[in-house]
Amino acid sequence: MYQILIVDDEKIEREGIQFLLSQEQEKFKVYEASNGKQALNILRNEDIDLLLTDIKMPHMSGLELAKKARELNEDIQVVIFSGYNDFSFAQEAIRYGVKEYVLKPVDPEIFSQVLLKVEKEIDRNKTRKIRDKEEQNFLQQYFLQNYIYTGKKELLEKASEMIDFDKWNQWHCAILIESSRTFFDTAPESLADDLQKELRRSFFYLNLNARQSLLLFNDVYCDYVLVANHLYSTLRRVYTESFHLAVSRKFEGCETLPQILTELEQQMEERFYHPENHVFTNEEEEFRQADKSAEDFRLMQKISEDISRKDLDQLKFHFKCLTDKYKNSTQFSAMYIKFVFSNVIQALFEETQFSGERRLDREIDRLYSCSDISQILEVTEENIRDYEAFLERSMSESRNEVATVKNYIYQHYNEDLNLETLAEKVYLSSGYLSFIFKKETGMNLNRFIRVVRMEKARELLCNTNMKVAQVSEETGFSNVSYFCRSFREYYGSSPESYRKGTVDEEEHNKEI
Repeated sequence: MYQILIVDDEKIEREGIQFLLSQEQEKFKVYEASNGKQALNILRNEDIDLLLTDIKMPHMSGLELAKKARELNEDIQVVIFSGYNDFSFAQEAIRYGVKEYVLKPVDPEIFSQVLLKVEKEIDRNKTRKIRDKEEQNFLQQYFLQNYIYTGKKELLEKASEMIDFDKWNQWHCAILIESSRTFFDTAPESLADDLQKELRRSFFYLNLNARQSLLLFNDVYCDYVLVANHLYSTLRRVYTESFHLAVSRKFEGCETLPQILTELEQQMEERFYHPENHVFTNEEEEFRQADKSAEDFRLMQKISEDISRKDLDQLKFHFKCLTDKYKNSTQFSAMYIKFVFSNVIQALFEETQFSGERRLDREIDRLYSCSDISQILEVTEENIRDYEAFLERSMSESRNEVATVKNYIYQHYNEDLNLETLAEKVYLSSGYLSFIFKKETGMNLNRFIRVVRMEKARELLCNTNMKVAQVSEETGFSNVSYFCRSFREYYGSSPESYRKGTVDEEEHNKEI
């Protein structure tokens, strides 16, 4: 449907144009104005495709109106009606971007021809806009995905030359969505739009792989934990898959995005230890807002989980939270503080192999013999350092397990791989495998699987005559369109263009 604005100070003339439009086969939504001022108000509030205006009107001529209309919307089509067969009017109209100049009284056949010509131009402009928007969105996806995984500053410089880079610096919070199964490869194309309508909030949607997508939000003052809970409820209501969401801390500037994604992936690890939870939030924010009476219990629970999955970075973070609370406080008794930190040492000794190298009772006696908080912290920190050394010694076993998982992925990349299946192959818990794999390779399992599949797809495109649909199936993608989109986001061009570019380069090298 085309939106048309008829402007003429004579009502009978507007009705005449309305009648001519009613004789056409196309559907139109028609607005009317009797002068330029009324017309401008409509142009500012409605997305008008075609302006039909008389050239002679009081206060503002049709040519002046055409100029202002083009300033508001450079793609608007303008047709001028005039009772004057004056070529100078036509010349001036061309300067204002007027495509057609029709004499009154209007010949219905000529009007129909002019309308058909203008409609084609409107359609071309709309197609171009859609294509430009799609191209911009692709470039956003391509540069953003590469930057958040590599952190290379030169990507930011290159992106700023090709896209509306200012949008990146307007993001202040991110939500990572992870599905229990390969969901995003078969999710409807309208998924992002549907979620925006449900949340009544706009965001930038970035698909990371078949199991993960990232949403980036602008509003710095919003409570995104509430948004995430609303989002989870929507996903659970509409789809059968199980979802987990992680909410980032507030951030400023797109330079922080690689670190934000790393933090979100770390938060997402909590799902292995708290399967009953589906929304995970930034821990620093959590501890600032936590009920003081429950803070010690929650911190000790976190510390026990960190030790269980051998996550030294998080152990140090949570231990610092505990230390900051007690080292300068005078409201707690010495006995209570010793009790709290003795729990940390006991949690370390619950690691069977570590406890085989030391004696728990001796370390607890040392702690209870301390005379001040600095000594208590020193004994506890010494045990943490010994635990760190123990982890370094035992890391070689983890490397073997990671190598086994990597080899399995190389050999079975075309199957429906998931963390649970791979963990079973090496007799580890899902949470621990996820942790050591990221520690050893620098990327999580979902991303590693995607990288392997993309590399294999590139190899098949360059070295075989397999059709794109066959390559998609061979590399483990159940949806061809999702494969094409993923390939384009990963390599910067479609599978067909990539193959053609490789062939052209080979032919060029042969000629040389």
